[in-house]
Amino acid sequence: MTRLALLIALTALALLPASAAAKPAVCNPTVIQDALIAAGKLTQDDLRFGPGVDLVRCHDVTNDDRIDAVFTVGSGGTAGDTHFGVLLGRDDGSSGKLQLYRPGYKVGVSVRSRHAFETIQPHYKSHDANCCPSSFRIRRFTWTGDHFKRGHARKVKHAPKRFYKP
Repeated sequence: MTRLALLIALTALALLPASAAAKPAVCNPTVIQDALIAAGKLTQDDLRFGPGVDLVRCHDVTNDDRIDAVFTVGSGGTAGDTHFGVLLGRDDGSSGKLQLYRPGYKVGVSVRSRHAFETIQPHYKSHDANCCPSSFRIRRFTWTGDHFKRGHARKVKHAPKRFYKP
């Protein structure tokens, strides 16, 4: 009976989704914040008064078989996430170079493939309330081998959930 219980437990562990495994250090919000501070993009005061890493997508987006962190930084207020970026991962899962860091407004991110991710931001007409943009703009960033190339924006009426859900 003990062998059967052990076999069942091992089978259950083997069937766990990959997301149940420990994530590499590069995906830890604190590690990303430390990299942003080292790069002069954030300060300790910034973190104390609101902004901080909000959303992290762990995925290889540079086609090098290393997990990278695509992330957003929150405003600490009603502006939502106001920056996004990519922190490269190393073979051992630790953080490497801050490859991209850009401003945005209520920005969301979604991984598209092993060499691309997308951002989304609201687009307001002159009389739109802050709560209710007329549309959204999705923009793809594609890895070229040494940098991300920004693609053209495309308009959508509603924001797909993949951009904002953890």
